[in-house]
Amino acid sequence: MRIVINHDNCKHGGQFADRCLAATIRYPEGHERYCAAEIVDDGSPDLTVTLVFEGKEHTLILHNEAEREIAATEGWLAFARGETVN
Repeated sequence: MRIVINHDNCKHGGQFADRCLAATIRYPEGHERYCAAEIVDDGSPDLTVTLVFEGKEHTLILHNEAEREIAATEGWLAFARGETVN
């Protein structure tokens, strides 16, 4: 699955945005995603999440539940590092 989250267009900020990002990573199919700009079921077992923040795109490819939990816990900082979580 591939998800694009656009925080530049999100009307919610601060802690709500952080909780929403974490919930989207943890439950990509079962969460109301306020900032999701695109959701594509690409048939991949990996979860590819692109976060648009301040005009820049940051992408993580999360291969398993452990990586998803780490990214959800770290929030936008996981994306700022610009590397796959492992």
